[in-house]
Amino acid sequence: MKVVTTFHPASSVVDSLKFRLKDEQPSEFLVIAKPNRLDIYALLPEGLRHQQGLDIWGRVRVIRAVPVLSRSSISLLVLTDHPEPELVFLSFTVNGAGTTGINITKYLSLSERSARPAEFCHTLLVDPSGGVAIVSAYTGKLKVVVLDQNGGYDRDFDASITELNLLDITFVSTSRDMYTLAMMHIDYQQRLQLLTRDLSIEDLQLSPLPSPLLPSLPVPGKLFSTAMDDDGTPAIIHIPSYEDDDDDFEGGILIIGGRKIMLYDFVDIETRAKRESKKKRADKKKTTGDAEANAKEKGREWKKRKARAVVEWPWAEVTAWCHVDDKERKYLIGDRYGKLALLLINLSGGTTLTLMALGETSASTTLTHLANQVFYNGSHFGSSQLLQITTTPSSALDAPTLPVPSTIKTVSPNVLNSYVTGMGRNDDVPGHIVVGMGRYVTELESFHNLAPILDAVLIDTDGSGQNEIVTCSGGRSTGSIKVIRSGADFSEKATVQGLGNVTNIWPLKEMYCAPDYAHVVVSTLQETHVFRFDSASSISSIDGDKNTGFITDLPTIAVSNVLRRTCNAEKKSDYADSSLVIQVVSKGLLLLEYDPGVRQYTRIGELWVLEKFADPGKEGLWKEREIVAASINASQVVLALNWGRVVLLTLKDTRFIKLRWRNFVHNNRDAEISAVSCLPQDLAKEFAFNIVVGFWTSKHVEILSLRPSDGTMPTISTTPVFSSAPRSLLLYNFTSDDSKLSNVHLLIGLTDGSVASFVYRNDQLLDQKLVSIGSLPVTMRSCRIGTRQTVLACGSRTAILFWEKGRLMYSPLILKDVTAAAELSTRAYPSSIVLANSDGLVFGNVNNFDKLHVRSIPLGLNNPLRVTHIPALRVFAVTCRCITPARVGDLEGIRGSIQVFDDISFNKLGHFNLEQGEESTSLLPFTTNSGSYLCVAAVTLEDEDTEASKGRIFVLHMTSNALQVNMSVVTSHDVKGCPYALTSVNSMIAAAVNSMVVVFKMDTGSGNMIMARIATWNHNYLVTSLASRGDIILLGDAISSISMLRLEDNRLHLIARDYGALWPTCVELMSNSTLIGANSEYNLYTFSLQNSGTRQLLERDGNYFLGDLVNKFLSGTLSSQEVSLDAPMQPQQLFFTSAGLIGVIIDLADDLALDLTGLQRNLSNYIQKQEGPNHTKYRTPKNVRGRSDADASSFGFLDGDFLERFLQFVGNPQALKRIMDGQSEPEKLTISADRIQKVLESMQSMH
Repeated sequence: MKVVTTFHPASSVVDSLKFRLKDEQPSEFLVIAKPNRLDIYALLPEGLRHQQGLDIWGRVRVIRAVPVLSRSSISLLVLTDHPEPELVFLSFTVNGAGTTGINITKYLSLSERSARPAEFCHTLLVDPSGGVAIVSAYTGKLKVVVLDQNGGYDRDFDASITELNLLDITFVSTSRDMYTLAMMHIDYQQRLQLLTRDLSIEDLQLSPLPSPLLPSLPVPGKLFSTAMDDDGTPAIIHIPSYEDDDDDFEGGILIIGGRKIMLYDFVDIETRAKRESKKKRADKKKTTGDAEANAKEKGREWKKRKARAVVEWPWAEVTAWCHVDDKERKYLIGDRYGKLALLLINLSGGTTLTLMALGETSASTTLTHLANQVFYNGSHFGSSQLLQITTTPSSALDAPTLPVPSTIKTVSPNVLNSYVTGMGRNDDVPGHIVVGMGRYVTELESFHNLAPILDAVLIDTDGSGQNEIVTCSGGRSTGSIKVIRSGADFSEKATVQGLGNVTNIWPLKEMYCAPDYAHVVVSTLQETHVFRFDSASSISSIDGDKNTGFITDLPTIAVSNVLRRTCNAEKKSDYADSSLVIQVVSKGLLLLEYDPGVRQYTRIGELWVLEKFADPGKEGLWKEREIVAASINASQVVLALNWGRVVLLTLKDTRFIKLRWRNFVHNNRDAEISAVSCLPQDLAKEFAFNIVVGFWTSKHVEILSLRPSDGTMPTISTTPVFSSAPRSLLLYNFTSDDSKLSNVHLLIGLTDGSVASFVYRNDQLLDQKLVSIGSLPVTMRSCRIGTRQTVLACGSRTAILFWEKGRLMYSPLILKDVTAAAELSTRAYPSSIVLANSDGLVFGNVNNFDKLHVRSIPLGLNNPLRVTHIPALRVFAVTCRCITPARVGDLEGIRGSIQVFDDISFNKLGHFNLEQGEESTSLLPFTTNSGSYLCVAAVTLEDEDTEASKGRIFVLHMTSNALQVNMSVVTSHDVKGCPYALTSVNSMIAAAVNSMVVVFKMDTGSGNMIMARIATWNHNYLVTSLASRGDIILLGDAISSISMLRLEDNRLHLIARDYGALWPTCVELMSNSTLIGANSEYNLYTFSLQNSGTRQLLERDGNYFLGDLVNKFLSGTLSSQEVSLDAPMQPQQLFFTSAGLIGVIIDLADDLALDLTGLQRNLSNYIQKQEGPNHTKYRTPKNVRGRSDADASSFGFLDGDFLERFLQFVGNPQALKRIMDGQSEPEKLTISADRIQKVLESMQSMH
């Protein structure tokens, strides 16, 4: 059983809108729609503030607000995409206290089994009066939804239309009885038409004939792109009339998206009356069979009508637009390459369209004007932005605002006013295109976006042991490589150079209760150094006189400020603030006191050697021993001596008093101690009740109690034996106000680079977990950062442990080679830490404990398609496609290239241009004795409507020096088709070429590399994806299903294949007998190889609707891997989608899978009863042809994000009981709620 969870949510933006509420503060809001989520922000003077978020179970397509002005609430409508579209009704409310809430009021299913999805126009619109919503989801049909007075659902009906290839639709006239819709479509003769139809709510239909407001009007098709898609279809905008307009303008339609922007006005009332009279006479002649009259009527129907105003559009297809000011008729328009312009429509004293170039942004999918020339630009191909239009150029002052073809006349802003505007309806005089110098758009805020992710690699480039993801992201004009790492932020503030071999660090205060630290003690392998903070930018050494201050010629084992302890009349201890400091070295203890007058530490007495603690006459038992580990708290000192002795001391006045001691023997031998700790669990107390001891040879840890009054230290709890010895210990309480000690954890740093953790409760060790932070021994230090109790763990990597969301969490610091760490808070460096590395000390701050770090390497018009890492050269090779933007209808220039980047700095080191018209489809690196090579698959681009017939597979020899990587072709092989994918099998190269799989062997026997073709498999339709493992090849046929082959004796043999209709887009082998894949209908599936008599079969054992298109699977995980012995689960795969989502596939043990399956069922039923959506229905595999009974629900997968919602009900006993009990006795869960909580918390740590 697999669990699907989200590591990084979808970041593509599909739509946005602004709405306002009456008399509320705040009153204006921005809604941002992502593929599976809505986020609502309040518009405030200081910027955007997030108010609410809501996950949508479906692929969001469009969002609209119902324009019913209300004091405290508004209705929002969300349209989801195929294969099972729905209309979701939401209610957003602002309460009296300023808090907000959003809830779903209704789901309206739009799914139809036999209907054909709309090819161009899948949209939702709401009429300006808020009475009706129109949905276009299927060809030849509109869904009409009547809304009630609050904007909620009232009723709905279907309205048939003859416009099958609908391009766009909008309301142009509304009343409660009759609505008029403007439509643009392609007719059966491939002609573009614009017309209006009346919608009658009473008759439940659209008028069969066009409305007289705008009869059928031909639109010049040559002005529009022939390759129409979601980004290439024209849009129509209703332009209403106002009192100040010319008398002959009664409203019109603006058409954008072609080579020209055209404004057509509606037919005036007088002309409408004349046409109605003519129409009646023509209808009468038609009934009498007058052929001549029929011919005249048909010709009159297609008589070209001039546009009222026209202006050239010099850029690519329009992808987004929005109103800036309705009454002033200003519109922001963005094209598919991020070119932004402002359209002004003047209808007073003549009609003029003026287009003002503003600058370049991310390629827009949605534009929303907010206020004060500030607008939101949502993007699928780049980062979404909050932008502001400026009245003067703000950047790029020496370049034109936007490039414009030389054949189009432009004017500068300075001379625009000198043009005479009132040109009337003479379209021989086009509108004005204003292009100045510099850009008039300023970015106020940017929102990172990984979409679309086309390819990715998981790699540890710097040897820190912390993986990072490198993706091919973006597109259009914002192609980029994204580098993604998970961990806490560390910002460096200061350094101390030249101090190597540091083993430990301790900060010291002038007084125990002082708020800030004043000194730092640093121990190396040979000696000790003491530093003093002199000022904000100065630190100095105060090693001083070795006979009066710290012992500096030996390494320090422990050092700390302590309180002054005295006994009162009742023989109880009193603790007072002091300047005393205890230093522990291998030979003994030293007591020092800080003198603020001379700013020095001075010794109190001599070194306390171990013989001083011996009973009379038993000095010999102490004389040969030395201290191997120590721990100090406010009033106690614990020493670990060689040969297995632990000693507890306290300070009375200025003398050390031995309180308890104990010898440890394991297997009749003295047990050598590796670490001790006496940190108080109750941070309000000055002493500890427990001591933790770790052992070298037995590889376990014991917790000793100090409560017995007889002076003994009995063991009250023991850990299991570990695979390696403990190196550092902490019994630590992560919550400072935890009087019940419910969050105490035993943390153990092991010598193999792992950290083991236990919950310590009632003298028992529970819930053992293990997380790896490298391969070197781990040292740990408690650290208070701001108000948070944390632990710093240092090995070959560094991690910070903290308490959040009711569980212990691990977050890596993006640092390596840290040997020691400690907290530090001074006036110059508040809430900081100090770290030691190979170069010295580093002072800095830690923030955002569990942040995802995204680094972007912009490539602009070079859109990355595939990426691979070449370890021998420490570089990434990236194949790019560069498209030269062209005007609508013109041919875009396309060229391909291979670019090479350094794997740390991402400086560009090499560039290889493909041949004219070539584009690379796959990369495969390999190494031989003669060097590093890169196998490249490339296709020659041809007509989009034909199957590729020409391609080649060639090998580049890659050589590098310090500054660049050189690439040269050493061999090439032409293929008759597109080589979609490459993979390595038995040190050979397998290529998917149209319907074939071809295996090549690199032959170097003659001294030159030759690609020898040794095997071919040609039993498929269109092989677009390959995966391999050993001698097994998995292939995905894009229009069929999957097959598994074996390369044996230089021949390809079929192991098994699936004969269903799967349409896979991406496949990956998880083992020699199991595979995972995704298809074009947003489903995940798994297969396993099963034996059936003498042959093997592929059995589908998992099917699940993800709701996004997966482009890549990768084995492994990015975050630190936590292994819980109580929750057997293992992160197995990462997957990457076109919407920017990164997901994790977690493998579950069988017994746990059964329990979580029951939990998902019960949780789904409970949420559905609370008027929520049906989770089971949502995750059921889908296809455009409709579901069969065999696909009644998903199987083989569980929804991890949904399961984690169970944690929301932990504090609600009533809801918890209903979920655990289910709807009947058989549905009652046998697993306990506490066990479920632990499992889900462990699951959360894996993504």
